[in-house]
Amino acid sequence: MSEHEVRLLEAKYAVWKSEQGAGLSASKAFERFVVEQVLRDFDLDSDEVVAGDLGGGDDGGVDAVYLFMSGKLITLETPAIVPAGPIELHIIQAKEEKSFKETPVTKLEAFAKDLLSYNKPVDTMTYLNSKAQDAITNFREKYNDEVMGHPHSLTVHFHYACKADAIPGPKDKITVRSENLKAYVKSILSSAEVKFTFWNAKQLHDSAKAPVESTVVLPVLESFSTDDGSTVCLVKLTDYADRLLTKPDGEMQTRFLEPNVRDYQGPKNPVNQQIKTTLESPTYSEEFWWLNNGITIIADECPVNGHKATVKNPEIVNGLQTSHEVYRWRKTKNSEFDKRAILVKIIVSHDEKTRSKIIKSTNSQTKVDDLNLLANEPIQESIEDRLRLYGLYYDRKKGEYRRLKKPLKDLVGMGTLAQAFIAVVLQQPDQSRGRPQTYIKKNQSLVYDEKIDIDFYAASILIDRQVEAFLDAKEKAGTMTANFVRDVRYYVSMLIGKKWNLASKSSQSVADAMKAVIKPISEQDLETATYATVKVYQSLGATDKNAKSTEMRDQVLAI
Repeated sequence: MSEHEVRLLEAKYAVWKSEQGAGLSASKAFERFVVEQVLRDFDLDSDEVVAGDLGGGDDGGVDAVYLFMSGKLITLETPAIVPAGPIELHIIQAKEEKSFKETPVTKLEAFAKDLLSYNKPVDTMTYLNSKAQDAITNFREKYNDEVMGHPHSLTVHFHYACKADAIPGPKDKITVRSENLKAYVKSILSSAEVKFTFWNAKQLHDSAKAPVESTVVLPVLESFSTDDGSTVCLVKLTDYADRLLTKPDGEMQTRFLEPNVRDYQGPKNPVNQQIKTTLESPTYSEEFWWLNNGITIIADECPVNGHKATVKNPEIVNGLQTSHEVYRWRKTKNSEFDKRAILVKIIVSHDEKTRSKIIKSTNSQTKVDDLNLLANEPIQESIEDRLRLYGLYYDRKKGEYRRLKKPLKDLVGMGTLAQAFIAVVLQQPDQSRGRPQTYIKKNQSLVYDEKIDIDFYAASILIDRQVEAFLDAKEKAGTMTANFVRDVRYYVSMLIGKKWNLASKSSQSVADAMKAVIKPISEQDLETATYATVKVYQSLGATDKNAKSTEMRDQVLAI
């Protein structure tokens, strides 16, 4: 390895930072860059990336933690998937340095010991910030007896990234430490596979230069194409599994699964059991596609030449359960000589509303959580259009704005916007802090109210962003801890919104608010709201439990 690889990475990273990392601090930008490379195949949206970010101080020497079950990100509000299938825990440390050092590995080891010391309550780990504590709680709660009682695989990945020109040698102290860490985790989680990856300049650069666009060449047995380039075809089960469902390392490829319909119902689901039985007990006088509804894919292009379809940017929008069962069958069975086919419908459309209709209608036959289809509702498109007027990009379609290289600081996740609206307009900051996903599910028509001016959503996020920046500055100055910032943020946003009576949902209130919040909110107003919130927070005990309570909400609202 040479210094040339380091220079290549630095050039690539400089471009990424100027385009997507603009406005982020140097350390945070590099952390986000590393997470993007390490978890590239999971195609996380902006909210999901933030969910695993452990923040700054008191993070235990770990920058980010992500738990996946069957390729789906699992957070505190996300129920465990049972049976879970493949489970992956990714623990990431990123240092913008040019050499690997022992200290980050020792910190990873300390974090692992906290994580796996089950007899040590998380609330006693006061040396860790609340995000780090939540990450530990999340793993302990979700990797539970019920999950462990069903067939599954568990892989614990440790990632340490920096700009070094080479990875440590097998006899280096740092390598020995990483092996000791793996051995410790294995001693607790005996059935787990434990990996430690050193990401050097070359590995980061190779990942970053890989094109975001994806083109899959899919062999077809028979096909019929329309004038618009859409295609209906028969594809061998093995080819479908190998080309669209399997990564080079043999694991399942989830990035082609449309983000809104990724929830696999598990092998115990009656429909999936039937699919599995059909796959594993082939009757060659019957074709698989006779018995199965097939797969629907949306793509940008799909020219067919001979017996090959070139599918550009495929999204599997229907057939998720079938896809999972086909992948599992292909991975575990000797299917090389199986000639059966599956029906694949590839629709070429660039019209956003048409694509949304396809996603919604093709998933009407199988029960899909309504939240998974919210991104395609008309109100979401209206919110996206309105936020663009204020230089913000509503990240309702996973990966779209990342492909367009929009700055991360200008992306607004669906969850982030909902939390701001719940706090500012609905005046439920305790729900924003503690249970936003649950609240949205129970109050969808309140959170996404088609009767009010869309600027209420713009006002909410503009207020919340200025509050967040104000509080972050206090944390950097050392006058407020990360836990304080996390716990009081939505209460401060609520008080700022109260200034214009946004809870009334009147046209005049939002008109007045928008005139003010497109400019910087006065520092005096921010300071006053923060002081009042902190005073209540401290009087109640200054814990995250207080921040999630109706008692704190009522007391702050009464100010």
